Amino acid sequence: MDQLEVEFQADDDGTFPMTWGQQDFWRHKVRRYAATELRNFNIPVVVNLIEEASRTDQATIVATLRRLVERNQSLHAHLCDSPDGLVQRVVRSGTFPLLLRQSTPVDSRASAGALAIELAERPFDHEAEWGVRFALVCVGQSTRHVAFAISHVIADGGAVKALIDDFFGLLRAREGGSEPERRWQPSDQASRELSERGTRRTRAAIRHWRTHLERIPASIFDVARPAGPPRFHGLRLESRALARTAARLAADCQVSVASTVLAAAALALTALSGQSTCALVVVVGNRYDEDVRGMLGLPSQDGLFAIDLPGGTIADAVRATHRAATVAYFSGQYDPAVIDELVEAVAAERGVRFDLTLLYNDLSAFANDACADDLPVSEADARKLLHETVIAPEPTWEGQLCKMYLAAVPGADNCRLTLIGDTAYLPLESMHALLCGIEQIVFEAAYRDVDVAEVPALTGLAPSILPSPPPLVPAGRSTTPPGGRGRQRGRRGGGCEIRTREALPPTRFPSVRPRPLGESSVRKLTGDRGAVGVLVARPGGVRRAGSESADGRLHALRDHFGARYG
Repeated sequence: MDQLEVEFQADDDGTFPMTWGQQDFWRHKVRRYAATELRNFNIPVVVNLIEEASRTDQATIVATLRRLVERNQSLHAHLCDSPDGLVQRVVRSGTFPLLLRQSTPVDSRASAGALAIELAERPFDHEAEWGVRFALVCVGQSTRHVAFAISHVIADGGAVKALIDDFFGLLRAREGGSEPERRWQPSDQASRELSERGTRRTRAAIRHWRTHLERIPASIFDVARPAGPPRFHGLRLESRALARTAARLAADCQVSVASTVLAAAALALTALSGQSTCALVVVVGNRYDEDVRGMLGLPSQDGLFAIDLPGGTIADAVRATHRAATVAYFSGQYDPAVIDELVEAVAAERGVRFDLTLLYNDLSAFANDACADDLPVSEADARKLLHETVIAPEPTWEGQLCKMYLAAVPGADNCRLTLIGDTAYLPLESMHALLCGIEQIVFEAAYRDVDVAEVPALTGLAPSILPSPPPLVPAGRSTTPPGGRGRQRGRRGGGCEIRTREALPPTRFPSVRPRPLGESSVRKLTGDRGAVGVLVARPGGVRRAGSESADGRLHALRDHFGARYG
């Protein structure tokens, strides 16, 4: 494999603070993870150029990538944890390496996928290298794919979309058109955050966080037991029934499908924990403003969602969740240093240690909107769809800083829930029951009024299936739960032990193979201009998504980015 050193002459330079999103990620991830674990947040991407055959000679693609780097500060900046704070140093001129790999027409796509993953395997040294690595996969003189890996410190899902859009815009411009307009840059965003507007947003966030920190349970799932290795396991639920019934319930409640799924998750968690209040850290994309929407940068931050579940019906809880989630998402932009200080201050006032390690990520923006037939379905048809529900294992790993991570991709024809848990606190059987419970809650509430009080009996979720008894919790803030070792019983699958649905009442539906979701998920992210091979990463490892991977299978788009970017 050959390598070029591509020179660039950028449009600007200078030193400025990291954006709040970058600071949030740096404070809570970069400073706490080992370098080998940080690589799991790198984002591998493949851009398919087969449909662009008329302009894919190597010189054209190299020139397009050069201009892409020159126009976007994030791609020619070094990030530093300096005495002056967390800063970005934008460099006006320099070089970036470009790997070249030859392949065959048959193998080029698989080769590109493998190469993107290879680029993402090494952690980024942000003080010494750029936050992106590029490679070209060629067949003779024609470039078939651009593979790259980008650091999550400088990009989220919205930034990947911006990068791909900018690349194709610049590629068209080389045929005589004009370049796309200059995008909102991280320096623009940092200046806004330092302005009075930014101060107002931080004040609003302080009010929201303090209101909830003063009343929410300090922690959940407190009891550790021996677990692992590997300690962290993942399960994925694929359910057409959940997609259809969530849409029906959302329409009845006049809320979004995303809020419906979040409400079911909150109800399931309260039943499992025995608490009446559910508090989750939600990933907030913060791409509400038109200019930020197209920024190649990282505006995503943590938001605090908290709800005291009402004593009425599940539909009442769905409406209450929608209201609480709306406030949480719009209070998710702030100076992270200020909110960290607030968390510590309120913890000291209450004499507790906040455990903010239950994360929820709404990935609606990455869902497949294609539907095989009209919505909604009858109860009888939905019940048939329950038999198609799949629960499958995800990769296991040792290094992770959360007790639970739940990502939801609620599409029109399929809903995917990915649950990653610390088995020291959430045994694998409890994780399995939690996913089944979310589906069961939505299904039942979509066709009849169900009281919230019925949820434990309906789902079988109760504190009794968790380790006990509870320990004392010291004051402060926890982001790293203590470790342990242990063993799970059940069917072996993909490196973790799981049970089939029929082994865990009250939901006794057999698991079957998931149906491929196709490329429409990816096209929603990238458009139809040939970028049909996006690969993304999630906590715990690099995963292929939305393209044919090295083994030729088609993976549906799934990742850990903050949705709501568009």
